[in-house]
Amino acid sequence: MLIILVLAFVLVLFRSLGGPSRTSPTNAAFDNVVVGQTALRRLGRERVWVTRLSSSQTRQAQELDALVVNSSAGCDPSQTLCVISANSSRSGIDIVYLTDVPAQLPAGITWHGGFVDPANGAVFDFLGRAYKDVRSNQQVKSLNVVSQ
Repeated sequence: MLIILVLAFVLVLFRSLGGPSRTSPTNAAFDNVVVGQTALRRLGRERVWVTRLSSSQTRQAQELDALVVNSSAGCDPSQTLCVISANSSRSGIDIVYLTDVPAQLPAGITWHGGFVDPANGAVFDFLGRAYKDVRSNQQVKSLNVVSQ
């Protein structure tokens, strides 16, 4: 019994020294993001916001087209994953994700969750597209979409 335990330990030790497993895909970095969820993750050295888009979010994106600066900017709603850089316009400050309506948005504007750049006050929908008529120190059309 002790010999079997030692052999199992040696097998695990050698498998861990051999690098990544060939049985698990290495391109599945965001598999733990649930459908409809937005989560902060790492992609290499960069922090990114990852949203696994649901069918209802795709419909919501169409609803927001009239409220954003450029409806073709940001992530493509037909893709499964939307990966957006968490870097803001200032070094050391990250873009934040909010489910509550930010104070910068005019009253009555539709909000399905999205991002705010704390460095300049810009507001973006969950696809990274900038909202129209938002008071901010910097005018941008969208956040940086990261290709994975």
